[in-house]
Amino acid sequence: MRVQLDPEDLLTQEHPARELGYALRCADKELLDVKVLNPKHENYVEVYRPGGMLLAVLIKQCLDEKLIADAYRLLKTVNGDPYNRPGIVGENARQAIVKKDGTLSQREGQVPKAVMEAYGGKADMLGHYRWMNPPRPGAAKCGPTAWTLRKPDLYGKVLKFVKEINDIYQTHLPNEYAKQKEYVDTIAEDFKIKGTAFTTLYVLKNAPTATHVNTFDYPGAFGVMATLGNFQGGEICFPRFRIAIDYQPGDLLLADVHQLHGNFPVLSGERVTCVLFVRKSIHKCPV
Repeated sequence: MRVQLDPEDLLTQEHPARELGYALRCADKELLDVKVLNPKHENYVEVYRPGGMLLAVLIKQCLDEKLIADAYRLLKTVNGDPYNRPGIVGENARQAIVKKDGTLSQREGQVPKAVMEAYGGKADMLGHYRWMNPPRPGAAKCGPTAWTLRKPDLYGKVLKFVKEINDIYQTHLPNEYAKQKEYVDTIAEDFKIKGTAFTTLYVLKNAPTATHVNTFDYPGAFGVMATLGNFQGGEICFPRFRIAIDYQPGDLLLADVHQLHGNFPVLSGERVTCVLFVRKSIHKCPV
């Protein structure tokens, strides 16, 4: 199934959903006339932007049920706070960092604890990363994430799930996959998920994201996303194109995450989102 968006599908009215940092509301679906894509009788759906560029591919019920169950059991334990990613909580959530001597830090601001408690979502990363500002003084700029180091067995057990996703991506978008893999092949073995076109798995639990673009991803790559759990709501939305996609456990979504996007609120249940990506500039990490 092919969905071709036309110029008249674009959001032209003035609304904060067109900008960074807006927390989408359920009422915005009707207010902005957002089309929610949730096909019941199509297993493969391609969505194209006006002009013909690929926006997203939804592959329905392509993931192995046992791998889904095992991954959910492991990844629902995610317990980090995305306090260092104010852009996904909401751009106005950022607060300047005050150093011990009372002066303001030059580092980007973080989300205050009270805001994080109200937000309620959890998020953390598995695999490998390159930090522009290391998470703690003296830490290496490149290497395994803290969750990976704390739970190496968990990381090892999730790899089968990651590799199945990798293979489906390669099968359904071979040209995009080849471009991404070509870059990944320039990265040292210690800084990528071996045997895949990814470096990192970002896991979010009941953590809808405000409108943002993925600026830390390799620009030539697609976002590769799966969900786990049992939930309602949480659809990913590309507000400038007035389209949202409801991808459920068992589905795989491949999307251009360099376009503005965010999630609607989770209405009920537990939604664990898995985002596989390639960290930009990680090839610069020292061997």
